[in-house]
Amino acid sequence: MKTLYILAVAASAAAVIPVLHAQTAPAGISGRWIQTSSGKELVLAPRIKLVPNVGVTPGTNLGGTVGYGSMTRTTIVTEPTMMQVARSMTLAIAADGQFKWTVVKRHAENEACTITKTQVKQGRVSQAGAKLTFAVEGGTDSFASSCGKRGNSQLGKSTEHYTLQQSGGRMVLAGGASRWTFSRG
Repeated sequence: MKTLYILAVAASAAAVIPVLHAQTAPAGISGRWIQTSSGKELVLAPRIKLVPNVGVTPGTNLGGTVGYGSMTRTTIVTEPTMMQVARSMTLAIAADGQFKWTVVKRHAENEACTITKTQVKQGRVSQAGAKLTFAVEGGTDSFASSCGKRGNSQLGKSTEHYTLQQSGGRMVLAGGASRWTFSRG
């Protein structure tokens, strides 16, 4: 009799566990959300810099000589630079917690060209209290310059954490230095 009772309890527990782990979107955030903004942001940009010459590599010194032993050299470095950026985002969250987050940023590439960077992230979102976790399962990162350059790459798996504030038709996601206000779209 005990064996039959244990089997019945185990069977009912097995039926309940999938219900407890069912994937659903956090309450009230499923649907389509949009965000647009324009402001100063840090952007990785190439710059020509005059740097101290360490070692025996050729370079130029400020007096104009060229060759081995010069005090400085010019290099192209990629560094964070404050720029005016126009940003637009679309965040679509399905009822089962799946999301697609598209981020489009436009800014100057140089004096003559502008660059548009598009990132599309896909994965699953979950909620614990006021914290949202976006488990990015993949996506794409691409850019197109008004001067003709183009490129793209695949995104790897990652996790992003944000604090959620929601009121009416607005949703604010804050994480680190980022704070984005979305509206229903």
